[in-house]
Amino acid sequence: MRLSPGRFDSHRGSWNHVCENHFHKRIPSMPIVNIQLIEGRSDAQKEALIEKVTEACVASIDCTPESVRILLSDVSTQHFGVAGESVAKRRAAKETAP
Repeated sequence: MRLSPGRFDSHRGSWNHVCENHFHKRIPSMPIVNIQLIEGRSDAQKEALIEKVTEACVASIDCTPESVRILLSDVSTQHFGVAGESVAKRRAAKETAP
């Protein structure tokens, strides 16, 4: 079977290759979603997030649930900054404020 260079199908997010006057669908690459969270969420919350993000990928980019990869990273409050201060420092200031 000989494939031509084909063309990119932007709606499907994958390549179509021409073979003997027929289009053969190449399996699209898997979506990989990276999510960084400030530490402190429960395992149940993370499971729910994984489920909902997978559903969103399937609905929006027409992929299979089995192809979706989700990476959750917990970030310590000391390693996450907002407006020039770490979240740890901001939370400590809130707790000591009158």
